[in-house]
Amino acid sequence: MSLEFRPLTRDDFPMLSGWLAAPHVARWWREEHDPMVVEGNYGPCVDGADPTEVFVVEREGQSIGMIQRYRFSDNPGWHRALAVGVDVDDAAGIDYLVGVEKLTGWGLGTQIVSRFVEDTWGRYKDIPAIVIAVQQGNRASWRVLEKAGFERVWAGTVDSGDPSDDGPSYICVLYRPDS
Repeated sequence: MSLEFRPLTRDDFPMLSGWLAAPHVARWWREEHDPMVVEGNYGPCVDGADPTEVFVVEREGQSIGMIQRYRFSDNPGWHRALAVGVDVDDAAGIDYLVGVEKLTGWGLGTQIVSRFVEDTWGRYKDIPAIVIAVQQGNRASWRVLEKAGFERVWAGTVDSGDPSDDGPSYICVLYRPDS
C-alpha cells in the first residue's frame, strides 16, 4: 500500500474542515472546523510563519487524513506541559487524524504513524524522542501508538489550554532507536 505525506496547502482547507467536523474526529480533535478558524490555525503553518509541519496523508493517491509534527523547542509551553510525564530536553511531537471514517479500525493509523515516525527521525536528526499526549478515553489512538512502538509513561491531566487535552491523558514516548 502506498502512503505519502504531502505538505498541506490552502486548497486542502475545505477538506480539512470537513474532517474536523466529522464526529469520529471531532470527539477527540476538539477544534473548530469553521473555514475561518481553519485558516487561522493552519494558514501560518502553510505560510511558514509557524514552524509546525502539517501534511495531508494520501493512500493510493487519495487524501485520507492529516498529520503534523513540531519540535518542543518551538513550543515551550507544550514542552512544560508534558514535562510532568517525561524528562526529555528536546523532542518532537506529532498529532494525526484519519479523516475518512470507513478507513478507521483497519490498522491504517499504525501504518501512518510508523511511517511518519521514520520520516521524523530523518527530518529531526538531533531529537532523542517523540512524545505524544493522547486522551485516555481514545483507546483507538493510544493503541495505534503502542502498536507503533510508543510506551505509555504517565497518566494524568495535562496542563494545557487546548480543549483537545481536556480530561485524563496518557503521555506516550518513543525513543530514537539508535540512542
